Amino acid sequence: MRLKTFTAASMPDAMRLIRDQLGEDAVIISTQEDAGQVRVTAAVDAPDELEWEDAARDDQGWDEPVDIEELLTQRLDEHGVPGRIAERLVRSSMSIDGEDPVRALAGGIDGNFAFHPLPEREHPRPIMFVGTPGSGKTVVLAKLATKAVMARKIVRAATTDTVKAGGVQQLASLMKVLKAPMTAANKPEDLAVFALKPEKKCLSLIDTAGINPFKDEELSMLDEAIRASGAEPVLVLAAGGDAMEAADTAEAFKSLGVKRMVVTRLDLARRLGFMFSAAKAGEMRFSHVSTAPSVAEGFVQINPMSMARLLLPDYAGAEADARSAQAFA
Repeated sequence: MRLKTFTAASMPDAMRLIRDQLGEDAVIISTQEDAGQVRVTAAVDAPDELEWEDAARDDQGWDEPVDIEELLTQRLDEHGVPGRIAERLVRSSMSIDGEDPVRALAGGIDGNFAFHPLPEREHPRPIMFVGTPGSGKTVVLAKLATKAVMARKIVRAATTDTVKAGGVQQLASLMKVLKAPMTAANKPEDLAVFALKPEKKCLSLIDTAGINPFKDEELSMLDEAIRASGAEPVLVLAAGGDAMEAADTAEAFKSLGVKRMVVTRLDLARRLGFMFSAAKAGEMRFSHVSTAPSVAEGFVQINPMSMARLLLPDYAGAEADARSAQAFA
């Protein structure tokens, strides 16, 4: 299926453009009025004119000019980015000068979403990882602790996951390898004691049991733990979920004061629309992503450019080559 967005002064004018360029079989996907103009996205069930594996290139590496608007519209649709978010991203991207789709998309992402990496050294408040069961909270804590220790920073950890079989033992074994202390917190009072200012500057991390964010009693218990520890809650969201479910989950955790999000298992996902819907619904900033199950690797900060490369992987290499060529010019 080929998608294309048309801008015209009126709907009849847009329809004429659609018929001229896509034919009579074109189907309207979405319409929007913006500043006295009409934007219409249409699709036609036909082979793409552009083979993405042999992507056209501009004068910095592409063989032919690329219709950036059409490319981004199609890619965001393939990734399942919700319509309104996709339209905003494309509109913002088209305001970026240049013919590089990766840079254009990075600019669009930067204009619509915020980024705030997790600290890898001492922090005034404990960092508490929250999320649904199995989202990867313990591994995220271990990855961040590992990076801090490798940077010669002091780390300590606590866990409230004391009911699940092996919950305490899993984190304890990981912290033992790092030679970092760990506390089992059975009740909020234990977290209050843990949160007391340590003797030395350090990074304090808290693991929690997964909850069902759609049950008020479970949200209430987690909120009590957050208040007792004075921690900053950070959502850990596993990749591969439905965009609307991710949005509902993020909105539920937003009520607990969550403002940052870590995405795990990104190596197992091929559609990234869930990330955008979660960040928008929860009003959250992107932080880190996990791309490998190993504790010692695959935990990196995310930023607009790296996210654009994830969405346009076949264009990312050419974009990097162009930057290298410019550096040595």
